[in-house]
Amino acid sequence: MVGMARNGEENKSAFIAVDLVRDFVDLKFGSPEAVKVAEKNLSLLKKIQGKIPIILTKDTHIQNDPEFRVWGEHCLEGTEGSELYGKLGEIGGRIMPKRHYDAFFGTDLDSYLRDIGINHLFISGISTDICVMHTVAGAFFRNYRITVLEDLCCSIEPEKHQTALNIMKSIYGITIALSGKAGEFL
Repeated sequence: MVGMARNGEENKSAFIAVDLVRDFVDLKFGSPEAVKVAEKNLSLLKKIQGKIPIILTKDTHIQNDPEFRVWGEHCLEGTEGSELYGKLGEIGGRIMPKRHYDAFFGTDLDSYLRDIGINHLFISGISTDICVMHTVAGAFFRNYRITVLEDLCCSIEPEKHQTALNIMKSIYGITIALSGKAGEFL
């Protein structure tokens, strides 16, 4: 959907739901808050399906991935932990496996978005302070305008959620909004 950016340039938006996978929602690092956030994402994605492009990233690692030194084994390719939570896989979006915190790093996400003329991103997901924040950084460095939907994000360590939002707003100049207000931006 197209809206207007503050500078008068048209926004052409896409929605990136970051790592709503089982290990982050209801398995290894999951929590009741993560389940709530994933279900809320699913509800909004159903409403916007077909209106703007949807990208669902999946943290997906290989055996002995270097990231395991930090977090232990998680989201191992081919396991239930790396699968999208619940009915998210039924959303008609582009599923983007990734091995790094930043969904742009080592994937074709940027070229895909540019090919379809996107210049504004709605971003949600888990964990606000890790993969969401690094994906926001990747988007910022590629000159996308960014809106993070704060109620559609959570952190593995809950106390880091608000801190991460504050940092992203401060250093990347993002817009932070609630999902109920997303229609105003679409």
